[in-house]
Order: sequence, then structure tokens, then C-alpha cells
Amino acid sequence: MNMQLNYEQVVHLLEKSESDEFIQQVITLLVFAHEIMHQDAVKKQDFVFTLFDEGHVLITDIVKGESSCA
Repeated sequence: MNMQLNYEQVVHLLEKSESDEFIQQVITLLVFAHEIMHQDAVKKQDFVFTLFDEGHVLITDIVKGESSCA
């Protein structure tokens, strides 16, 4: 079953992994996420990642949090 993850969960998967290929894939994905954060003022908590049964992690959604205007 595919599993949705947040940014911190993806980092935790990276820390636990022993597969060089998986580590490289996740680092590339996180670098891409940081580029999006920098360009579009998106925060880490706005990203939705999915860990697929095949062992791949992808960004599957970006949900910008509501800005609070007081």
C-alpha cells in the first residue's frame, strides 16, 4: 500500500536507509523540494510525499498553508 509522508518522515526514512540508490534518490528529491521552497515561498510542511510500494518516493502534492492575516 502506498503511504503518504510529510517532510520530516522522508528525512527519517533517509536516515534509516541502507540502500545507496534510495539515499541518492531521496537526497535529489529533497534538494528539488528546497529549490521549490526558495522560489515559491513554500514551507516544508506544505509538501506531501508518497512512498510507493516499489520503493520510490515522490512529491505528490504541495498544499500551501493558510496565511494568517490579523
